[in-house]
Amino acid sequence: MTGIPGAAPVQGPAGRTGVGAASLRWKPPIDRSEVRSLLAYLRACVRREAVHTHAVRADSLDSDTCACLPEGPEILFSGAGETLPPHPEAARVLRLGRRRGQALRYGYPLVVLREGGNRVALPLLTVDVRVVDDIDESRREPDVPLVRAVGPPDVNTGLLTRLGITDPEDLFELRARLRSGAPDPARRPAAVADLAAKVRGLLTRLEIERVDDIDPLATRGAPRTVEGGAHNVAVVFLAGPSGQAEAEGAEPGTVEGVLADLDPSDRAGLDPDAVTGTALEPLLGQPSAGRGAGPDPADAPGRLFRGGRAAARRAARDTAEADGADDATVPVSATPLDQAQYAILRAAMSEQITVAAAPPGSGAHDLVDAIVRTAVSNGQRVLVCGRTETDIDETAARADTSPAHPVVRVGGRGHRAEEARMLTRLLAEQAGGLPASGPGSAGEDPAAHWAALAEDWARVRGAWRDMDTMASGGHALAQLAEERGRGIARGWDPDALFTPERGGPEYWLHRTERARAGGFVGFQHRGAIRRELGVSTDPDNLDRLGAVARMESEWRSAVDRRTRCAPLGELTSELADALARHRRSSAACLRSVSGPRLRRGRAAVENRLETLDWHHGNGWPGVASLLDALPAWTCRTDQVRALPPQAGLFDLVVVLGAERTRVAELLPALYRAGRAVVFGDPAHPGPTTVLEPDEERRALAAAGLAPDQLDARGLRHGSGSAMRALHRAAPAMLWLDEHDGAPPLLAGAASRHCYGGRIVVRTDPDPRCGPPFEWRDVAGSCEAVPGASFVNRDEAYRVAVVVGEVDDRLPPGRVVAVVAPTQPQVALIRRLLSRRALLHEVRVGGPELLDSDRAAADVTVLSPVLAAGAPAAAERRVRGMGHLWSSVLTRTRQRLLVVGDRGYWSGDDGPLGDLDAMVTGTCVVGADPAATVLVEELRAVGTGVVLQQTVEGWTADMVVRFGSRRLLLLLDREPDGRALRHLLARGEALNRATGDPVVVVPAWRCLADPGALVGEILAAC
Repeated sequence: MTGIPGAAPVQGPAGRTGVGAASLRWKPPIDRSEVRSLLAYLRACVRREAVHTHAVRADSLDSDTCACLPEGPEILFSGAGETLPPHPEAARVLRLGRRRGQALRYGYPLVVLREGGNRVALPLLTVDVRVVDDIDESRREPDVPLVRAVGPPDVNTGLLTRLGITDPEDLFELRARLRSGAPDPARRPAAVADLAAKVRGLLTRLEIERVDDIDPLATRGAPRTVEGGAHNVAVVFLAGPSGQAEAEGAEPGTVEGVLADLDPSDRAGLDPDAVTGTALEPLLGQPSAGRGAGPDPADAPGRLFRGGRAAARRAARDTAEADGADDATVPVSATPLDQAQYAILRAAMSEQITVAAAPPGSGAHDLVDAIVRTAVSNGQRVLVCGRTETDIDETAARADTSPAHPVVRVGGRGHRAEEARMLTRLLAEQAGGLPASGPGSAGEDPAAHWAALAEDWARVRGAWRDMDTMASGGHALAQLAEERGRGIARGWDPDALFTPERGGPEYWLHRTERARAGGFVGFQHRGAIRRELGVSTDPDNLDRLGAVARMESEWRSAVDRRTRCAPLGELTSELADALARHRRSSAACLRSVSGPRLRRGRAAVENRLETLDWHHGNGWPGVASLLDALPAWTCRTDQVRALPPQAGLFDLVVVLGAERTRVAELLPALYRAGRAVVFGDPAHPGPTTVLEPDEERRALAAAGLAPDQLDARGLRHGSGSAMRALHRAAPAMLWLDEHDGAPPLLAGAASRHCYGGRIVVRTDPDPRCGPPFEWRDVAGSCEAVPGASFVNRDEAYRVAVVVGEVDDRLPPGRVVAVVAPTQPQVALIRRLLSRRALLHEVRVGGPELLDSDRAAADVTVLSPVLAAGAPAAAERRVRGMGHLWSSVLTRTRQRLLVVGDRGYWSGDDGPLGDLDAMVTGTCVVGADPAATVLVEELRAVGTGVVLQQTVEGWTADMVVRFGSRRLLLLLDREPDGRALRHLLARGEALNRATGDPVVVVPAWRCLADPGALVGEILAAC
């Protein structure tokens, strides 16, 4: 290959060429005022959501942020009064709220929950309150203001979230029940009809124990103890982020940090004037109209951008496109890459936005590692943002396998100490002479490593092309063979018509076309056809003869191309060798680049280390100069505030978990990079919101935005994920389409029902684990419970029994997950299992329980809740939970046990009905013409043949018995090289598991030459 970008890593910081920069697109200018309006809207939504979900630490009760009101009757929710009586205990909370600009809330009763080693306090019911002027000054003490409710009562969504109630339908119904029949909503908006009964009912529904009797007429002044449960206490507290926090003091990972980053009025916030040229541009601008159509309007003379890297990047992008550099992307990888992974990596190195679908178990973290290694080897800066700490840990674990590939972790204050330890270690290694004496030393020639890498990658791509050619040729031959067989059955045998003596199909195709002409020439050709081929020359027969000749010509050319291909075993061996060589040359290239770069940046490392020792602010000093020495960084998505707020600070940002990330959380990360690649699970519905529709509409109106304006681009808060919004900006979604982890039976069902059949399963089945799918039949009843949710009590009690059986028989060290789609069912099962002494780790929860590959379970027990006679609302809700079926089917490593109404689910067109049909053998598999012909020929010579036989957990297309010998056959109808390699891997695994010979049989030969093929098969026995 030519044009390999090998110069950039050799040149150092000043020589960054921008290879792989985002491709130039012609776009109209960004509307800065619209960007500011969007940021204002998102900030309002994020701030208000933080108010709704605010929790107070239990040790902060009776402090400046949360005051317990004195004993006496509850006022606001009971409707006994319009304002709270003046209480000195609350005065300091009100004063602090004024200074901070925080929201003031009132709540009753107080619920204490344990979260890890801490206890948090959250009122069950909440309402916004504000200070009001008292006309009668004699009624209150000096400096002790009155407060009144300014909104309707609400069920504390922060409490509901912690209890696992996140479905919008649940929240809507609970709010509607709470507010129904409220008296005098104009003067007493917070009043709740029959307050005591509703509170007790809610506590029962949420399974919260009552520490005190709930009596609104006699509230307790303060909790007697911080024991978990509901206390008959009313509180006034500050909620949400401070409105006056210093931007630079906003701690990364907090709501304040996200809000500060989204504030264009702050010098350290997102600057709408600097959006052009960053990965944020496609999200906020108009759809691209083409590539290279003209100059970028944002590059007008005199245009200034904060951080001046965006203009340089665009110039480099122009050069890269002109040179076709994006076609020469050579990956640097520590693991073997497949073609789907390479397509995403190539797009990540060239496109401004790349959206990659990453279903569970598809190897996203391995690909991210390859993207990072490729980017840093090409002299680029890259930031990896993970939705969770698990994503960050996976990234770090892969980087730790290579000493030449340090990744800097940033985030909160604790991560600064971790960064300091890493920098100290790097300096110590340099002082010890490791870089100078090891690989990557000054004596090595990086250009030679790049040349070897390019050569090895060219071999990989060459092997891919050869296998693609072989597979596509065989696939086409199988289709032609079927068509040829149908023609023979109608009396048009090409072998009889087109012989060496009479001439080939091309000769007769030419004469057939001439025979359709009029006059003497056509008469001569028609006579030759009748005389030499014995075919009538009426128009219909001439058409049939022409079609047969054309098809036979294609057939013979395809057979000739296929027979000239290298043997399949040789191609497989070449590919494996090329991938191994590429991994070795990748490691050498990375070492040759990182060693000199780190030596040149030693002063920057020392400067940053000194800054970490002495500076205790936000951690920005010294970062920019360190990026050229250490170009790979990682943090949680909500911790991007730990990095300087500079547009285009990084060349590339990689985002993991985008399906569970809101747009507002991702904007700061996109702003700091020129390109972005985001990974997410398309089966996940996205994060939900606790905002009420009126609150979100008020935020839209205040920002001057129309709902349709944001819906079209997926930017509406609470209506989808960042992945959805970015997909609108870059609609060509790429797929990671190979799954490894779950048994093939389960993962195959997930592919069919959750991912449109796009996923190929590569998991090696383990027959020692028993059947991967089982039923425990119980005909329960699906009942509605308050909150638009449902419970099946018979199922729950049977689940407890089944978990006990599994716990008794499972080998040590295994993990059991118990999953149900509704929160009441989860709570009931959890309570039943809490009474048992279990030997294994048993986790109970909803779809979010299996939210990452690390959270996968060995055995999953599923309680689907639905049964015969289930309400239509329950059926719609449970069947529509694509993320439930996806997570259960792809993150169960060994066995799935379904405890439910088998009669209800059998025959269903969903995943459970599909699995039931597969295990009972009622699944109808269409007849394969090639297999039918081969089976007839094999049985004709006296062999025994069984179709679709499972052997040691693997399925063979045919099992052939000839005397005492057994042979396993796999039918090759694969359309491309990737599918053919999967088939070969399946054959190797079958051979290892059984010890029997395994033969891959081309489908086209079954149809074209079954007799000779059977002879070869028997010779292999």
